Amino acid sequence: MTRREIGFILGALVVALGLSAVLFVGTLASEPPTRADDAAARPRIFFDLRNTPPPATRSIADIQQRVGPFAAIVPLQRNMTDSARDAAGFLLMLIVTATTLLVAHERVVSAYRASLGGWRTQVRVLLTGFAVLGLGLSATALAWVVFLGYVATTARGAPFGVPAALQIGMAAFGVILVFLVAVLAIGFSATSWRLGDVLFRSRALARFQSAVPAPAVAVIGATILYVLWQIPALGAVVLALVIAYALGAVVTARLIGGGTTA
Repeated sequence: MTRREIGFILGALVVALGLSAVLFVGTLASEPPTRADDAAARPRIFFDLRNTPPPATRSIADIQQRVGPFAAIVPLQRNMTDSARDAAGFLLMLIVTATTLLVAHERVVSAYRASLGGWRTQVRVLLTGFAVLGLGLSATALAWVVFLGYVATTARGAPFGVPAALQIGMAAFGVILVFLVAVLAIGFSATSWRLGDVLFRSRALARFQSAVPAPAVAVIGATILYVLWQIPALGAVVLALVIAYALGAVVTARLIGGGTTA
Protein backbone atom coordinates (compact mmCIF):
# COMPACT_ATOMS: atom_id res chain seq x y z
CA MET A 1 0.00 0.00 0.00
CA THR A 2 1.46 3.34 -1.05
CA ARG A 3 1.54 6.51 0.99
CA ARG A 4 -1.10 8.11 -1.22
CA GLU A 5 -3.52 5.25 -0.59
CA ILE A 6 -2.82 5.45 3.12
CA GLY A 7 -3.51 9.18 2.98
CA PHE A 8 -6.82 8.63 1.18
CA ILE A 9 -7.85 6.02 3.75
CA LEU A 10 -6.97 8.28 6.66
CA GLY A 11 -8.80 11.21 5.05
CA ALA A 12 -11.91 9.09 4.48
CA LEU A 13 -11.73 7.92 8.09
CA VAL A 14 -11.52 11.49 9.36
CA VAL A 15 -14.48 12.55 7.18
CA ALA A 16 -16.51 9.54 8.36
CA LEU A 17 -15.76 10.33 12.01
CA GLY A 18 -16.70 13.96 11.50
CA LEU A 19 -20.01 13.13 9.84
CA SER A 20 -20.75 10.57 12.55
CA ALA A 21 -20.15 13.20 15.24
CA VAL A 22 -22.44 15.69 13.45
CA LEU A 23 -25.17 13.06 13.07
CA PHE A 24 -24.78 12.10 16.74
CA VAL A 25 -25.19 15.71 17.84
CA GLY A 26 -28.19 16.12 15.54
CA THR A 27 -29.83 13.02 17.03
CA LEU A 28 -29.37 14.32 20.56
CA ALA A 29 -30.66 17.76 19.53
CA SER A 30 -33.84 16.28 18.05
CA GLU A 31 -34.66 14.10 21.04
CA PRO A 32 -37.40 15.42 23.34
CA PRO A 33 -36.55 16.27 26.95
CA THR A 34 -36.51 13.44 29.45
CA ARG A 35 -39.28 12.99 31.98
CA ALA A 36 -37.16 14.36 34.80
CA ASP A 37 -36.21 17.50 32.87
CA ASP A 38 -39.76 17.92 31.64
CA ALA A 39 -41.18 17.60 35.16
CA ALA A 40 -38.69 20.13 36.48
CA ALA A 41 -39.41 22.61 33.69
CA ARG A 42 -43.18 22.19 33.59
CA PRO A 43 -45.47 22.72 36.57
CA ARG A 44 -48.03 20.01 37.22
CA ILE A 45 -50.97 22.46 37.37
CA PHE A 46 -50.88 25.77 35.54
CA PHE A 47 -53.94 27.98 35.33
CA ASP A 48 -52.09 31.29 35.25
CA LEU A 49 -50.61 32.63 32.02
CA ARG A 50 -47.41 33.36 33.94
CA ASN A 51 -47.01 29.62 34.60
CA THR A 52 -47.34 28.60 30.95
CA PRO A 53 -44.90 25.75 30.32
CA PRO A 54 -41.99 26.47 28.01
CA PRO A 55 -41.84 24.81 24.60
CA ALA A 56 -40.51 21.27 24.57
CA THR A 57 -37.31 22.21 22.76
CA ARG A 58 -33.70 22.32 23.86
CA SER A 59 -31.52 25.39 23.72
CA ILE A 60 -27.98 25.33 22.37
CA ALA A 61 -26.57 25.50 25.90
CA ASP A 62 -28.62 22.47 26.98
CA ILE A 63 -27.51 20.48 23.93
CA GLN A 64 -23.87 21.43 24.50
CA GLN A 65 -24.11 20.34 28.12
CA ARG A 66 -25.62 17.02 27.08
CA VAL A 67 -23.19 16.12 24.29
CA GLY A 68 -20.16 16.84 26.47
CA PRO A 69 -16.95 16.73 24.41
CA PHE A 70 -18.88 17.37 21.18
CA ALA A 71 -20.14 20.78 22.41
CA ALA A 72 -18.11 22.66 19.80
CA ILE A 73 -19.92 20.82 16.98
CA VAL A 74 -23.41 22.04 17.99
CA PRO A 75 -23.27 25.42 16.15
CA LEU A 76 -21.79 23.66 13.10
CA GLN A 77 -24.60 21.10 13.19
CA ARG A 78 -27.23 23.86 13.36
CA ASN A 79 -25.66 25.65 10.37
CA MET A 80 -25.44 22.40 8.41
CA THR A 81 -29.10 21.69 9.14
CA ASP A 82 -30.18 25.11 7.87
CA SER A 83 -27.95 24.77 4.79
CA ALA A 84 -29.31 21.29 4.08
CA ARG A 85 -32.88 22.60 4.33
CA ASP A 86 -32.13 25.40 1.86
CA ALA A 87 -30.33 22.99 -0.46
CA ALA A 88 -33.29 20.60 -0.35
CA GLY A 89 -35.68 23.42 -1.29
CA PHE A 90 -33.42 24.52 -4.15
CA LEU A 91 -33.07 20.94 -5.40
CA LEU A 92 -36.83 20.44 -5.25
CA MET A 93 -37.37 23.58 -7.32
CA LEU A 94 -34.88 22.39 -9.93
CA ILE A 95 -36.51 18.96 -10.06
CA VAL A 96 -39.97 20.50 -10.54
CA THR A 97 -38.66 22.79 -13.30
CA ALA A 98 -36.85 20.01 -15.15
CA THR A 99 -39.75 17.56 -14.77
CA THR A 100 -42.25 20.10 -16.05
CA LEU A 101 -40.05 20.86 -19.07
CA LEU A 102 -39.91 17.15 -19.83
CA VAL A 103 -43.51 16.12 -19.15
CA ALA A 104 -45.38 19.24 -20.31
CA HIS A 105 -42.90 20.54 -22.88
CA GLU A 106 -45.51 21.74 -25.39
CA ARG A 107 -47.46 23.67 -22.76
CA VAL A 108 -44.28 25.26 -21.40
CA VAL A 109 -43.27 26.29 -24.94
CA SER A 110 -46.73 27.74 -25.47
CA ALA A 111 -46.52 29.78 -22.26
CA TYR A 112 -43.00 30.88 -23.16
CA ARG A 113 -44.09 32.10 -26.59
CA ALA A 114 -46.99 33.96 -24.99
CA SER A 115 -44.49 36.04 -23.00
CA LEU A 116 -42.40 37.08 -26.02
CA GLY A 117 -42.62 40.73 -26.91
CA GLY A 118 -41.86 44.20 -25.62
CA TRP A 119 -42.66 45.82 -22.33
CA ARG A 120 -46.36 46.11 -23.21
CA THR A 121 -46.57 42.34 -23.59
CA GLN A 122 -44.82 41.85 -20.25
CA VAL A 123 -47.18 44.24 -18.49
CA ARG A 124 -50.20 42.57 -20.09
CA VAL A 125 -49.05 39.14 -18.98
CA LEU A 126 -48.34 40.39 -15.45
CA LEU A 127 -51.68 42.19 -15.10
CA THR A 128 -53.49 39.15 -16.48
CA GLY A 129 -51.79 37.03 -13.84
CA PHE A 130 -52.78 39.41 -11.04
CA ALA A 131 -56.37 39.43 -12.31
CA VAL A 132 -56.50 35.62 -12.46
CA LEU A 133 -54.88 35.36 -9.03
CA GLY A 134 -57.38 37.76 -7.51
CA LEU A 135 -60.34 36.01 -9.10
CA GLY A 136 -59.02 32.61 -8.01
CA LEU A 137 -58.53 33.68 -4.40
CA SER A 138 -61.95 35.34 -4.28
CA ALA A 139 -63.67 32.31 -5.82
CA THR A 140 -61.87 29.95 -3.44
CA ALA A 141 -62.80 32.01 -0.38
CA LEU A 142 -66.43 32.28 -1.52
CA ALA A 143 -66.62 28.55 -2.26
CA TRP A 144 -65.15 27.74 1.16
CA VAL A 145 -67.67 30.01 2.92
CA VAL A 146 -70.56 28.45 0.98
CA PHE A 147 -69.31 24.96 1.77
CA LEU A 148 -68.97 25.70 5.48
CA GLY A 149 -72.48 27.16 5.46
CA TYR A 150 -73.77 23.98 3.82
CA VAL A 151 -71.99 21.82 6.39
CA ALA A 152 -73.32 23.88 9.30
CA THR A 153 -76.95 23.86 8.10
CA THR A 154 -77.72 20.95 5.78
CA ALA A 155 -75.04 18.34 6.46
CA ARG A 156 -76.03 17.94 10.10
CA GLY A 157 -79.25 16.21 9.14
CA ALA A 158 -77.72 14.14 6.36
CA PRO A 159 -77.06 10.42 6.89
CA PHE A 160 -73.29 10.73 6.35
CA GLY A 161 -72.91 13.54 8.92
CA VAL A 162 -70.57 16.49 9.27
CA PRO A 163 -67.21 14.62 9.37
CA ALA A 164 -67.84 12.88 6.05
CA ALA A 165 -68.95 16.15 4.45
CA LEU A 166 -65.78 17.86 5.65
CA GLN A 167 -63.63 15.04 4.30
CA ILE A 168 -65.31 15.19 0.90
CA GLY A 169 -64.93 18.96 0.79
CA MET A 170 -61.26 18.83 1.77
CA ALA A 171 -60.63 16.17 -0.88
CA ALA A 172 -62.30 18.35 -3.52
CA PHE A 173 -60.26 21.41 -2.53
CA GLY A 174 -57.14 19.21 -2.54
CA VAL A 175 -57.80 18.21 -6.14
CA ILE A 176 -58.24 21.86 -7.10
CA LEU A 177 -55.00 22.72 -5.30
CA VAL A 178 -53.10 20.02 -7.19
CA PHE A 179 -54.44 21.39 -10.50
CA LEU A 180 -53.35 24.93 -9.54
CA VAL A 181 -49.89 23.68 -8.56
CA ALA A 182 -49.56 21.98 -11.97
CA VAL A 183 -50.54 25.22 -13.71
CA LEU A 184 -48.04 27.16 -11.58
CA ALA A 185 -45.31 24.63 -12.40
CA ILE A 186 -45.90 25.14 -16.13
CA GLY A 187 -45.94 28.91 -15.77
CA PHE A 188 -42.88 28.92 -13.51
CA SER A 189 -40.89 26.84 -15.98
CA ALA A 190 -41.83 29.23 -18.79
CA THR A 191 -40.96 32.23 -16.61
CA SER A 192 -37.57 30.75 -15.69
CA TRP A 193 -36.89 30.01 -19.35
CA ARG A 194 -37.85 33.55 -20.30
CA LEU A 195 -35.61 35.05 -17.60
CA GLY A 196 -32.66 32.89 -18.63
CA ASP A 197 -33.24 33.79 -22.26
CA VAL A 198 -33.17 37.51 -21.42
CA LEU A 199 -29.97 36.96 -19.45
CA PHE A 200 -28.22 35.22 -22.36
CA ARG A 201 -29.30 37.91 -24.80
CA SER A 202 -27.11 40.45 -23.07
CA ARG A 203 -23.88 41.51 -24.75
CA ALA A 204 -21.66 39.70 -22.27
CA LEU A 205 -23.37 36.31 -22.74
CA ALA A 206 -24.77 36.58 -26.27
CA ARG A 207 -22.00 34.43 -27.73
CA PHE A 208 -22.98 31.53 -25.46
CA GLN A 209 -26.70 31.65 -26.29
CA SER A 210 -26.59 29.12 -29.13
CA ALA A 211 -24.38 26.70 -27.18
CA VAL A 212 -26.55 26.49 -24.04
CA PRO A 213 -29.62 24.22 -24.34
CA ALA A 214 -33.05 25.47 -23.38
CA PRO A 215 -33.41 23.28 -20.22
CA ALA A 216 -30.12 24.67 -18.89
CA VAL A 217 -31.33 28.21 -19.62
CA ALA A 218 -34.54 27.52 -17.68
CA VAL A 219 -32.59 26.05 -14.76
CA ILE A 220 -30.33 29.13 -14.67
CA GLY A 221 -33.41 31.37 -14.63
CA ALA A 222 -34.96 29.31 -11.82
CA THR A 223 -31.72 29.61 -9.86
CA ILE A 224 -31.77 33.39 -10.20
CA LEU A 225 -35.37 33.49 -8.97
CA TYR A 226 -34.51 31.26 -6.01
CA VAL A 227 -31.64 33.56 -5.05
CA LEU A 228 -33.95 36.57 -5.23
CA TRP A 229 -36.46 34.80 -2.97
CA GLN A 230 -33.82 34.56 -0.24
CA ILE A 231 -33.52 38.36 0.06
CA PRO A 232 -35.59 39.28 3.15
CA ALA A 233 -36.99 42.61 1.95
CA LEU A 234 -37.42 41.61 -1.69
CA GLY A 235 -38.29 37.91 -1.55
CA ALA A 236 -42.04 38.26 -0.92
CA VAL A 237 -42.43 40.85 -3.69
CA VAL A 238 -40.49 38.71 -6.19
CA LEU A 239 -42.53 35.64 -5.23
CA ALA A 240 -45.82 37.47 -5.81
CA LEU A 241 -44.59 38.82 -9.16
CA VAL A 242 -43.39 35.38 -10.28
CA ILE A 243 -46.69 33.71 -9.34
CA ALA A 244 -48.69 36.40 -11.14
CA TYR A 245 -46.44 36.28 -14.21
CA ALA A 246 -46.59 32.47 -14.34
CA LEU A 247 -50.38 32.45 -14.19
CA GLY A 248 -50.56 35.26 -16.73
CA ALA A 249 -48.30 33.40 -19.16
CA VAL A 250 -50.39 30.22 -18.98
CA VAL A 251 -53.70 32.06 -19.32
CA THR A 252 -52.39 34.23 -22.15
CA ALA A 253 -51.15 31.15 -23.98
CA ARG A 254 -54.58 29.54 -23.69
CA LEU A 255 -56.39 32.68 -24.80
CA ILE A 256 -54.27 33.43 -27.88
CA GLY A 257 -53.85 29.80 -28.92
CA GLY A 258 -50.22 29.12 -28.09
CA GLY A 259 -48.70 32.57 -28.19
CA THR A 260 -46.66 34.26 -30.84
CA THR A 261 -43.93 32.50 -32.71
CA ALA A 262 -40.40 32.72 -31.39
